[in-house]
Amino acid sequence: MSESLADDFARVRPPLEGQLVRLRAVEEDDLPRLNELLWDPSVTAQLRATWPQPLGGTREWWQRARGANYERHFAIATLAGELIGNCALRHIDPRPRKADLGIFLGRPFWDQGFGTDAVRTVCRFAFREMNLQRVDLEVFEGNQRARRAYEKVGFKEEGRLRRGHFVEGRHVDVIVMGVLAEELIEE
Repeated sequence: MSESLADDFARVRPPLEGQLVRLRAVEEDDLPRLNELLWDPSVTAQLRATWPQPLGGTREWWQRARGANYERHFAIATLAGELIGNCALRHIDPRPRKADLGIFLGRPFWDQGFGTDAVRTVCRFAFREMNLQRVDLEVFEGNQRARRAYEKVGFKEEGRLRRGHFVEGRHVDVIVMGVLAEELIEE
């Protein structure tokens, strides 16, 4: 399979480094570990994605993501190199200069600052290197841990999609949050 522009983009520059995490290209060797992290129901309950699934499904996702020119996917690793999750800038739109953010971390890595650092690092990249003006995301109402992490970086609640998703047998509101380039909180 030929490499896509997104692949080229992720490989031509050094990994993005935060205070706690390093964001780098997702490689095929990462797929079993990412799939393993996504088999935890407490992780998948916070995502719109349809996991858990067999490794073949994760491989199909990766192949689609590699070919998407308006997405940038990153493996999230600790500075010591342990793979702990994934984040992505999706639906990158050059005209309004915006993108949507998606992220997940394996449960053992919650509440240690990794998520906040990954979000800050990818937003810094979006604003400084991609020249975007806005990054937005959606988070389920009950996911207070994630909402606090986003707020620490500068995201503000901008709206609510009432009963916007069906999770674990019930409808939940989806909170829309966004941050502008000048609002990013550097720490």
